[in-house]
Amino acid sequence: MRALLITGSPNPLSATAALASVAADALRAAGVEIEILDLAGYGLTPLPGPDTAAKATALRDHVASADAVVLASPVYHAGYSAVLKTALDHLPDGSFDDKAVAVLAHGSGPRSGNVVCEQLRTVAKALGGWLIPTQVASCPDDFVTTATGGIAPADEIARRCEQLTVELIRCAHMLRQTVTL
Repeated sequence: MRALLITGSPNPLSATAALASVAADALRAAGVEIEILDLAGYGLTPLPGPDTAAKATALRDHVASADAVVLASPVYHAGYSAVLKTALDHLPDGSFDDKAVAVLAHGSGPRSGNVVCEQLRTVAKALGGWLIPTQVASCPDDFVTTATGGIAPADEIARRCEQLTVELIRCAHMLRQTVTL
């Protein structure tokens, strides 16, 4: 199974990137081939032009080659990031058809990420995705500072990412099965 994790933070060293890394580690541990598309340096803009067209085509190719998609965003004013919105706007209808989709969000408070997860669920459904039940919303309290000055996830966030992984794999496998009537 192959999963594409799209990280929608404009900061490559953000807590959203750290949360996405926890999810990526859980997916890898389960044997999933993971590709991370970090939009922080991707440079996709809403304006037309040769660079935008090439990057949008590459984005569509990444999505098309994945069995599953994980969307991760920071919370900005109770909404998901503009860089992720721009990327999703470049995907045509049906881009997530027959794909398992999971959502992650990192906000400043314990419940702010849930709003963004619900928004991303709506967009992913509009693109044809099959959303798994578990979503992961984190806040600063869900990470601890390591001895080297980095951050590591609290046990609960790691556990939820493992549950998300189980559901994503199960959903992707179900979507690959042929149904005969």
